[in-house]
Amino acid sequence: MKKIISMIICTTLLISLASCDSSSKTTKKTKKDRTEKTEKDIDSGTSKNESDPEDETEAVTGDKVIFSTVDRDGNSYDESVFAGNELTLINFWEPWCGPCVGEIPDLEELYEEYKDDGLLIIGVYSENGMEDEVDEILEDSDVSYPILRYSYDFDIFQTGYVPTTILVDRNGNIIDTGEASYDGIDSTMIVGSKSYDEWEDIITDYLGN
Repeated sequence: MKKIISMIICTTLLISLASCDSSSKTTKKTKKDRTEKTEKDIDSGTSKNESDPEDETEAVTGDKVIFSTVDRDGNSYDESVFAGNELTLINFWEPWCGPCVGEIPDLEELYEEYKDDGLLIIGVYSENGMEDEVDEILEDSDVSYPILRYSYDFDIFQTGYVPTTILVDRNGNIIDTGEASYDGIDSTMIVGSKSYDEWEDIITDYLGN
């Protein structure tokens, strides 16, 4: 029993070191909540991507990402962006979160290395009152992948921690990576920062490399 308790404590500590608690700013939603919203959106005709079963990754959950927002220059983005890429990483981060900021250079390197293989990375943040800090972070890391402003459409993907990342296939389906869940968070959500090598190990399975 002591060994099991020790393992739980160690796991919790590792997560806490790799992520920041943003529970005061976000609301946790269950997989059921995501599915219900997805079905509602599809029924109302707001989904722009129809799945082709032959193109779907085996690990897709059936839950779709549907959103509409803008980047920092006011350019519009929605779920149609997924269709041009084999795999999209949506990385929720905040400028006040050390692990988030520390992860960005690795994400940029990953994007540069695999964008020609069909990888898209999208960064999403909500702290509109910290634009100067965001400018500095993006400039220091020479970020070239899209950075979008937070939309309420993303509420259902919040875990209470940042960074949190989800993987999406070309049809907008969320991919279950099999990552261990934490604090009731299912394995479609990757909680905490990762190194370049760790991200590479994950994405190559879905890019076919």
